[in-house]
Amino acid sequence: MSDKGDKDETPKSNKLSLKDATNKVSAEALRQFQLDGDVEQSSRAPGSVDEVTDIPSDQVGSSNAREQPGTGDSKSEDEKLAKSDEVQDADASNVTGGVIDELEGSSNAEGTSVPAEDDIAFHEGTPGDEITAPQDEETERRDGVSGEGANAEGANAKGAIAEDSTVEDSTAEGEGTSGEGTTLHTTTKGDESSILPDGDDSKSREPVPGKGAPADDPVKSKEQPGDDDDVSDSSDDEGGEASGDDKKSVKESVLREKSPMEEKYAEILEYNEEEDVDTGPDPSFYYNLEEMYARAKTSDEPHSLPENFLSLYHSFGYECLKRNNLHVMDEHHVLYGAGNYIQLLNIETKKIIYLPTLGGRGIGALAVHPSRKYFAVGEMGFEPDILIFEYPSRKLYRLCRKGTESAYAYLSFSPDGEKLASLGSAPDFMLTIWDWRREKIILRSKAHGQDVFRVSFSTEIEGQLTTGGLGHIKFWKMAATFTGLKLQGELGKFGRTPISDIEGYVELPDGKVLSGTEWGNMLLWDGDLIKCELTQFNKKKCHDGMIQEIFLDEGELITAGDDGAIKIWDFETIDGADVVEENAHFRIEPMIDIPVGEGVRILSMCKTYNPNNIDTNSIWLAQDGSGAIWKLDISVSLTKKAPELIQSFHAGTIRQIVPCPYTHMMASIGEEGSVRVLDYLRKQTLVARKFSGGGSHLLWPGRAVDPKMATLIAGFRDGVIRVLTLDYAEPESPYELKMILRHVHKPHKGEVTGMVVDDEGKTLITGSKDDCSLFFFDIKSEYLPIGFMKLEAPIATMAWYTHTGRLLVGLTNGKILEVMVPDPGMVDTTVTYEINPSLGMIREYEFQSVAHKLSKAKYEVVQMKKEAENEAKLQKILEDFGEDEYLEEKKLIEDAKERQEIPVFSAPTDPNSILKILPIGEKFYVTLDGCDAGFIYECTFNDPLQDMPEVPPVRGEWVRQYGEPLRVIDLETDTTIHEISIMKDNSNVMIGMGNGSVRVHPKVEGDGLAIGPAFTLPAHSEGAVGTINSSHDTRFLVSGGEDGNLFVYKINHAGVELTLPSPADQLLKAKPKEETTPLVDDINDPEAYSIEEAKQKSEYEKLVKTAEEKKMMIRKTITTLRSKYRKLRIKNNELPEHLKLQTKDFEMDPHMKTNIDDEVKDMKDLLRKQLAWDSEKHRLQLGKLRKRFKDVIETERIVLHAINTDHTVSTFRCSKPSKAMQQVLDDFKKVQEESTQVGKEAKRVSILTRQQSGQGMVLSRKAQEGAPEGTGTAGTSSKGKRLRDTKASKTLMKAEERKAKRLKREAQWKTLYDRKPSENYEDPVMLAAIDHAQENMGDFNLKTAKNYKVPESQRQGGVFKRNQLLELRRMIYMTKMGFNEKLLELRERKKALIEEAAKWRMELDRIQSQLDQNEVLPCPGIPQLLDEEVPERQMEYTTESLLAFKQVYDHQAKSGVAEQESGFGFGGFNQPNESKSGQNPVSVSKKGSALDPTKEESALSDFTAVGKEEEDGSMIENEDREVTRILLLHEQECLIEQIVTSFAEFDRELTELRGRKIELDVQLKNGDLRVILLFEELLLLKEFEKRENYLKDCLSAKVKDKDELQEKIEEIEERLGSNRLMMQEMQENEKLLHEAFVEQLGENNKFADFLTKVFKKKIKRVKKSADVGADSDESDSDDDYDMSSDEEDDDEEEHHLDLNVCPPGCSQELYDSTILLREKKMDLEEAIAEEKKSIETLKKEQDSLVKKSKVINHGVKGAMNDLEAFQLEKQKKMNELDMVVTLNLNQIKYGNSAELPNDLSQCLVFQGAGVNVLANRIKELQLEKSQQIKKFKELKRSHIMLKKGKKNMQDKLIELDERCRNTMMLKFGRLVDLDKLESITTNRIADELKETISKKDRKYNRKLKEWDVQINQAKERLITTTKEHTGRIDTVLEITKEKEELETVLDTKQKNLGGEFSGTRQGDLKERQRLLQLVQLQAQEIDALKDEIGILSRKDGHILPPTQTSVPSLPPIGAGR
Repeated sequence: MSDKGDKDETPKSNKLSLKDATNKVSAEALRQFQLDGDVEQSSRAPGSVDEVTDIPSDQVGSSNAREQPGTGDSKSEDEKLAKSDEVQDADASNVTGGVIDELEGSSNAEGTSVPAEDDIAFHEGTPGDEITAPQDEETERRDGVSGEGANAEGANAKGAIAEDSTVEDSTAEGEGTSGEGTTLHTTTKGDESSILPDGDDSKSREPVPGKGAPADDPVKSKEQPGDDDDVSDSSDDEGGEASGDDKKSVKESVLREKSPMEEKYAEILEYNEEEDVDTGPDPSFYYNLEEMYARAKTSDEPHSLPENFLSLYHSFGYECLKRNNLHVMDEHHVLYGAGNYIQLLNIETKKIIYLPTLGGRGIGALAVHPSRKYFAVGEMGFEPDILIFEYPSRKLYRLCRKGTESAYAYLSFSPDGEKLASLGSAPDFMLTIWDWRREKIILRSKAHGQDVFRVSFSTEIEGQLTTGGLGHIKFWKMAATFTGLKLQGELGKFGRTPISDIEGYVELPDGKVLSGTEWGNMLLWDGDLIKCELTQFNKKKCHDGMIQEIFLDEGELITAGDDGAIKIWDFETIDGADVVEENAHFRIEPMIDIPVGEGVRILSMCKTYNPNNIDTNSIWLAQDGSGAIWKLDISVSLTKKAPELIQSFHAGTIRQIVPCPYTHMMASIGEEGSVRVLDYLRKQTLVARKFSGGGSHLLWPGRAVDPKMATLIAGFRDGVIRVLTLDYAEPESPYELKMILRHVHKPHKGEVTGMVVDDEGKTLITGSKDDCSLFFFDIKSEYLPIGFMKLEAPIATMAWYTHTGRLLVGLTNGKILEVMVPDPGMVDTTVTYEINPSLGMIREYEFQSVAHKLSKAKYEVVQMKKEAENEAKLQKILEDFGEDEYLEEKKLIEDAKERQEIPVFSAPTDPNSILKILPIGEKFYVTLDGCDAGFIYECTFNDPLQDMPEVPPVRGEWVRQYGEPLRVIDLETDTTIHEISIMKDNSNVMIGMGNGSVRVHPKVEGDGLAIGPAFTLPAHSEGAVGTINSSHDTRFLVSGGEDGNLFVYKINHAGVELTLPSPADQLLKAKPKEETTPLVDDINDPEAYSIEEAKQKSEYEKLVKTAEEKKMMIRKTITTLRSKYRKLRIKNNELPEHLKLQTKDFEMDPHMKTNIDDEVKDMKDLLRKQLAWDSEKHRLQLGKLRKRFKDVIETERIVLHAINTDHTVSTFRCSKPSKAMQQVLDDFKKVQEESTQVGKEAKRVSILTRQQSGQGMVLSRKAQEGAPEGTGTAGTSSKGKRLRDTKASKTLMKAEERKAKRLKREAQWKTLYDRKPSENYEDPVMLAAIDHAQENMGDFNLKTAKNYKVPESQRQGGVFKRNQLLELRRMIYMTKMGFNEKLLELRERKKALIEEAAKWRMELDRIQSQLDQNEVLPCPGIPQLLDEEVPERQMEYTTESLLAFKQVYDHQAKSGVAEQESGFGFGGFNQPNESKSGQNPVSVSKKGSALDPTKEESALSDFTAVGKEEEDGSMIENEDREVTRILLLHEQECLIEQIVTSFAEFDRELTELRGRKIELDVQLKNGDLRVILLFEELLLLKEFEKRENYLKDCLSAKVKDKDELQEKIEEIEERLGSNRLMMQEMQENEKLLHEAFVEQLGENNKFADFLTKVFKKKIKRVKKSADVGADSDESDSDDDYDMSSDEEDDDEEEHHLDLNVCPPGCSQELYDSTILLREKKMDLEEAIAEEKKSIETLKKEQDSLVKKSKVINHGVKGAMNDLEAFQLEKQKKMNELDMVVTLNLNQIKYGNSAELPNDLSQCLVFQGAGVNVLANRIKELQLEKSQQIKKFKELKRSHIMLKKGKKNMQDKLIELDERCRNTMMLKFGRLVDLDKLESITTNRIADELKETISKKDRKYNRKLKEWDVQINQAKERLITTTKEHTGRIDTVLEITKEKEELETVLDTKQKNLGGEFSGTRQGDLKERQRLLQLVQLQAQEIDALKDEIGILSRKDGHILPPTQTSVPSLPPIGAGR
């Protein structure tokens, strides 16, 4: 069964008695069972556990071997073993030693004395007093029972608890021990016996067997889904079969007689004699853990090891990386899992209690009950169990099975402790809710498709759970549905938040969930959506890394994460956290931040429990992922304790364990990089030190390396090796020893996978996977490097080959190399450390896989066995049955053999890696991974088959070939062998398996490696055991695995001496004093150079240095040659011309210069390419800076200076508008553009509209007046053409004209009545005036008042406020841009003015050059635009400016002088400021300044010279010169005045603009304040927007319902009105009908009474059918009714006439007319009755709608009130916002007082104009009141006049009605209906119908002829077919005729006497029936004729053909007689 999705399938746990099910189950219950059964069949939870079958006492007896240990076996031991092996799982593994405790005191809780430390013989070395569990027999161990008792030799302590060397405090109440540590006793009750913990007074109920229990166990496990329905009784394990039918249980006898229904629902209808509901195990029941735990697997074969060969001595491991692997049980003990053991650590004494598990595959999860009386353990392995232990007794209380497939990832109890939630790991990820006390599954569902880390129940909301895992969080609810209780999950949606793994979370009391993230922030979940993300201020995350734990403790939120920090947060702040914008962060700071330590990684935390000490409530224990347990005080007090380290361990995989060569110490290295030295005898850590880089290998060399054996060599994953020395630690150190780093090298780039020291202790060899190299070090020379060899493949393992004194290296490509260690003196390391191996240094052995050959041989053996069996079978058949049967059976066997698929056995394409090498003598043994796993291969370099021919293969055997292993040791497992070693005493072989188990094989004497049966101990969790070793004295065995556990086992073949001194003392007592070696620097950088890389780098540096020296020498030579060349050129220049050498003569090669130029060009191109990336990078950077800071600016700050004054004015620095702002600006421009066009066309459109409306009114009036006449005329002319009678047509035309006039008159009346207002009519003009008055009545209510009502027009929303804000920003923007444009215009004018001034200055210079110096007037300087006036040119540069900047920059860089103030900026190259601030710069024109003294002097001197030359000229010339001088002076003055005036005008405009800017500054500042206010209002409105929209939607929905209901009511009222009018009309018609009847009777009619009775007679009428051809049965029934009614009338009135027949003397026409009128009267009565019913129905519907309308109106009113209250609340929030108003003091007036108070906070600000308006309004209202009174009087007088006019018109109408009646009486003699009178004309409709009928007749006649032809053809075909079948029918007719004759004769004989009379009577009845049908037919024809006559008598009636009623044909008279 697969459970998918978020919903689960609930297993049914109801148990019903079969007797009740078969006898008393109702049909409804059976249907329910069927539904439950379907669910059971499809979704029964595999983990549900049924109740244990109680075995009757009379069947237990001697059959239960476990309960009678003294009984003998009737079966042999071999048979029992064979049977056990068949049932036993191949992978099942057990732990010996039982439940192991380390006692910590002299007595336990039971008060029984426990031997003290000195009394325990285990430490005294006595072999017989070892602490271990009882050694049971094989069958008893496999069957899960205790057996015959404890082994006398191996176990004095027979209990479930083994004691440690010290004594522990009390752990349980009511339990005790006695004797020498014995804690198990055999108790007997009657004929039943069991083994229980000492002091256990619980019931002796049989436990469920553990893993590997055989099928014939006397105690059956609980029934699981998929098991057989019938439960067999217990079978005899020890001796004898079942006793027979007389001993069958009641359940079996009932199940034997199951009904089909019982068999179908056998899973849910389980029989129970005492109770019908399964309540689970008895509350006092406990399982016997001693009989169920996973024991060691051993064998009874020779040389096998005993079951108690290994017992757990101590655990140095802790799976710190496992989630939630630390729990507090009480004030002293903590609980955690390590490997296959549950460990209880006393945090004070550091002693540990061990509990084994049942599965033996490890522990997946732990959980503690809220009461701390129980704890749950979720195992690992195939279909693991959940073990529930009681605490402190540690008894196995409950066992939950089949909750997941492979392992449990998390367990969690519910807050009340009644439920348990479990999470499965891959592949099912199953979430299961358990009723753990009943061992039943309540609910289950697949939690997710990926890893799920955690599950928890909500502490506040029952039935709610939360799970978190890989990239998801899920919220679950236990919901009750119509099919039962379900688990419904809702996946959390991250939205815009990045998806994160969820490790830690907590459920808040209100249902929200707070979770952590990978990046360290917290997420607040509301439902399945993220409400906000919590972070700290300044973009700081809550934690640096994953948040692992979140707790809610005593109103505070506590978080812990990978950063090793614990933080406490304010719960109320987080609970109310919310953000306005989506994906925004809520910022919060922690109240307390507690850093635990550097490198700490907190994975889980648990609070200590001490009910007697409240002060310890702030003490927590933390699980450190770096391998530690911390005790933390997170209180806020000043006496808070610092973090305390309770215990430290390895974190992660333990890569190597090496024992000390001569004492009980060992060293270990973990992948986290720590090296630890352990005293496992005293269970202490002597020293621990962590290094950078993960650890990979470790050596503890012997005395050959260090006589004191205090040296360790460690290899690390970064390629570094460290040589460490042990020494005494300082007194203040927490350890006894310390590690001193003596040497450190980095020989490899990657992980060090192997290290070996040769036998002599001279050379250290290291190997690595990454660089495939072997490195050799000289140990005697202080570990100096010798060199390295490069190998062909990565190195996997290494070993020293003592036989040859060489090194064995195993490679990942399956090759094994024998490498000779090089001599240090023979290796040259001057250039490189690489050694090129010479011939003979390396010998190679390539492993050839034989696993496929072994598999093939096994397969062939099976096939040969089958063939032999088949041959024997055939031979037997041949002897017994003969050759035919023999051949047939042989053929069948051959066919089966041909159909059989033969497996393909082939060698692997890629060789498998070597894992381990074990050299023994000349041979070596290897293990591999992949398909070669599970075997140990014996190999050698000297293959004996080297020179021998190839051996042919033999079927069923592995025939070894050359190059293949010598021998294969099959361990009968597919698990990889990771470690293999031999104990120090050479007695046993230790193997570390890939599944976490430890195997020990006894080593059998012989050549090479020979091993005995395996001893398999399940120790570690699922994962490889990478290292295993024994102590120096073979008394202990240590193992380390990938799960991070390090176990020490005692080998129970020798005692342990307690009198040994401390290992540290042994190690260091003989240490001679020596000079301390200086400490070396460690290599902590993972990127540091290796030895070879450092060598190569140094060599490279030497080469570079040599090359540089050579370059310097060449440069000196070139410099000398250049000096000589210059001297030669100088000498050459001094020579005469004819001796000089030309320049080209100095050129040695003419092409050299060209080549040099080309090289320079190429170098430039290369340099350009090299700098292209930098250039592009800087260009992009500049572009980004420009885009970020420049492009967003619409107008920069431009400061414009005046020319002659110090005034300046600057622009408003304006940024570019946003998208929304730009849209507002575009809309504003469009409105401005459209407004101009609309204004121009407005008048023209209005004129055209008025003209068109006037013409339209005239046309419509004409059309209204002429439409009826035109319509009537057209209708008359068109219809008159169809009429044949001209006279009739004229009459018809006149009638139509009258009718048209009447219709026109009616239309006018209708128009008039439509204009009549209703009774509730109100003038809209008056209503508008009233509204205007109410709105402008001057009632100024304060917005802060409680009764303030927000007007509809003043209600603001978010959209309105946003538009208002955008509009204000638009106005500010437009104002700033308008001013900036003016300033830019003024700047452009200044530019133009400067250009003009320059021209004027040139002209002035020209004039002044012609004047004398004393006549030259001073000229104002020409200004220049400063940089701040033109800021945009800062971004402009030229090549010259860049070069100038480079020169200045280089000069400053060389001189070191700081850049001066006038230095060149980025945009100011060659433009130094010539003036300081506050001074007007004066520029120099291109031709020089007029004030330049040099130019002035030169000009004057020229003028003087000219004057002197021309002084002697004529007088006329002098006058001309004078005139010219005067003109020049005038032009000079004009130009100067023009310049001065222009400058002054510019300064005036700039001053005006400056004043305008000051005003705008004030306005814009107020605008900015208003923007802030609007923005605050917008934020406030956004908060209220959601609620306001909801209220508006509610109101609109209610108003819509109200409008719809009102429409329905109006529709019903309209229908009621029309129905009433119709009923009145029908009543009037009824009166007219009665008058017509009286009128046709006339006066003195003797048949008046008779005809009146006929007219008033009530007859039953049949409803008219819609079908033309009605059923004849209805008409028959009507006739029968009429006849019966007639007969009744005849009976009642015998002397009266028959009302159905016209009496003699009465006119037949009058009688028929009366019948016709009666029919009409009855039609009217029926119609009136139907109308009454319809009116009543409508009234009821109207009443119901009116009631509903009242409810809806009440709802609308309530919604409006809610909206009003919300608006008032929103207004109050708006009133809280402060609004800044700029006022002058002279604008403020305090009432009528002249002085202002000191405090204006309590004053009401009101406009002065408003006060005046209110004062004037009083007078206006008085005037309006008098005007309204006057107007009312005028309206009253007008009303009286209208009433009088109405009365006069009513009198006139009465007079006209009387005149009309008189005219009718004079003309017609009676009152007539004018409408009917108009209808008495030629029957136009009848004429039209006749014409139509004639056309239809012709058309249908043609169709009839066509159908006649088709019918004739069909008849001919029918005749032909009939003739063909006539012959066949004749026979049938003859037979039928004979049959009828026989039946007639038979009937005649059977008839009684008088049959002939009955026959005659039968004929009379048939004749009477025929006559009755004839009478009915005639009556129908009469009625049809009457109807036709009545129709024809109508002048406007429609003439229809008579109704054809189908009447069955009458039989001829006499037929049937």
